[in-house]
Amino acid sequence: MFSWILALTLYVLAGQTTPALALADLGFSSRSFLPAAKTVEQPIIDPLAPIKKDPTRLGIETESRAAVVMDWNTNKFLFRKNGDEALPIASITKLVTALVVLESNVGLDDPIEILSSDSRPGGIPYVVPGEKIKIIDLLHASLISSANGAAVALSRSIGLSHEEFVAAMNSFAVRIGMNSASFAESTGLSARNVASAKDVAILIKYALQNKIVREIVLKDSYEFDALTGLHHSLVSTDALLGSSIAQPPYGFLGGKTGFLEEAGYCFGAAAKNSQGDQIVAVVLGASSKKARFDEVSALMYWTFDAYSWSK
Repeated sequence: MFSWILALTLYVLAGQTTPALALADLGFSSRSFLPAAKTVEQPIIDPLAPIKKDPTRLGIETESRAAVVMDWNTNKFLFRKNGDEALPIASITKLVTALVVLESNVGLDDPIEILSSDSRPGGIPYVVPGEKIKIIDLLHASLISSANGAAVALSRSIGLSHEEFVAAMNSFAVRIGMNSASFAESTGLSARNVASAKDVAILIKYALQNKIVREIVLKDSYEFDALTGLHHSLVSTDALLGSSIAQPPYGFLGGKTGFLEEAGYCFGAAAKNSQGDQIVAVVLGASSKKARFDEVSALMYWTFDAYSWSK
């Protein structure tokens, strides 16, 4: 200890008369005495991201458990409420099921026989055991009317077991950046199918970039005949189709609903304004059917009014 103090004393004295004497000459590192430099991370600013016209303007109030608005082009989140919390997403799950099937390159006209084991509780059955139905029609039933049996049949259509299909769903979620998502089955009937509102926004954007999904979710109704003869009429669960957000100067790009007791009423959708600026809005855990549509449309109107986009 004495030798250490003596060396330091000599260094201080020498420094007054011999500027060239360095700490290294005494066997010390300058890192031992100098405070570490602080690195200040500068925010990354995307010049293409929309900018709030009035920085002091607050967002709108929502009663849903979670809500987000995401800019389509930059993936910047323009509104967030509990956006990172993983919550049950109910039948929004069916978008993942549909995309896993579509990305397997299965034939859309391939027939699938509906099995008794495909039946699930809740909602209108829409498909009947013993029927043979084309995959394209099962996709319509799953995404337009949120038919649970159709989603289960779809999950069998690419030759995977239940466990393998669920693994494919989770792999898909990781691949597209749904960092909080986890899936346990293909319909959304399990509260173990969870994702954050931010995850759902990423999913909605990804899904609407698929031409087949986009065309299906923009239909307010659809009719088809099973290959075994029974006629089916489907009606969309999406109340924003044909609403004011779907009329000029706006345009509705499609969405997906979900409901489960544990999840509440959920909805994710995309829209554009007259300049072609596109956004995705999501609410999870709304209190009613009406509330989920009212809140998503209000978020869309507020965002288009509050932000400006550079061209």
